[in-house]
Amino acid sequence: MQQITKNIYTETQIRGCDPSMVFTSEGAVFIDTAQWITNLEQMIAFAQEKCGSIRYLINTESHIDHIFGNHWLKKAGATIIGQEKILDSFFKIPPSFNMTTHDYNVDIIRRQDPTALNRMPSEKEYIVAKPDITFGDNLTLKLGSHTFRCVHTPGHSPEQTSVYVPEERCVFVGDNIFNDCQIWLHSVDFDDLFKSLDWLNGLDVDYIIPGHGPVRGKECIVQNKQFLYDWLATVADGINKGWSKEECIARINFADRCPVDIGQPECMEYIQTNNVRISYDYLMRKRDI
Repeated sequence: MQQITKNIYTETQIRGCDPSMVFTSEGAVFIDTAQWITNLEQMIAFAQEKCGSIRYLINTESHIDHIFGNHWLKKAGATIIGQEKILDSFFKIPPSFNMTTHDYNVDIIRRQDPTALNRMPSEKEYIVAKPDITFGDNLTLKLGSHTFRCVHTPGHSPEQTSVYVPEERCVFVGDNIFNDCQIWLHSVDFDDLFKSLDWLNGLDVDYIIPGHGPVRGKECIVQNKQFLYDWLATVADGINKGWSKEECIARINFADRCPVDIGQPECMEYIQTNNVRISYDYLMRKRDI
């Protein structure tokens, strides 16, 4: 784990999101979770050793790499917080997968953390730990001398949440920021995302902890916006040339720009294809307005 400030630790060197911890005088607060049981157990043990108790877990979104460990954090005593829209997609496995939530998570561990498979709880014991507390636009949590300002900052996902901790001059932004790795657009709303990035740029912070990639200063906001603009501009150029969506997918590719986040090289083709598709659909909707 990397120590960012006196009281903040994050893990940027594992497959999945960047799970983080903030230590306060009244217990630890987790922001998102590791996707491997081994890392989860290590982070929970470290927090309990350093802080005594784990008080809260804040999920920045509903994607599996951010909420996989909710079961373990709930068992450790955490109250879970999330933006209210997180309930719309929380652990909803596509019907085409023909899997239960438990089956899906077992499959993840079998492929990614196989030595921990025997520590995966049974389906009967497994807790689909949805947030205990939800909020709309914002929620402010005070714990000891620390303030956790949870703000709805949609973009990468409808429920996306940023967690601003002014005492540490730090903000956790989830997947609205990808540093030094490919951006996953998923179901992005570009208009919301640009507004959220502008809001983040107005914060007085030294550290931005992204959903993926290394911790950076506010310069990463400009870098991410430029990458998004490049996607849109390149696809727009293809549309202006008369290319269909399929032709744009075949001809536009930013794979040489930067790698996929740690442990996910097999996802590169999907990212490129989906990012073109999302950008194309967005631009065509704009044309129709």
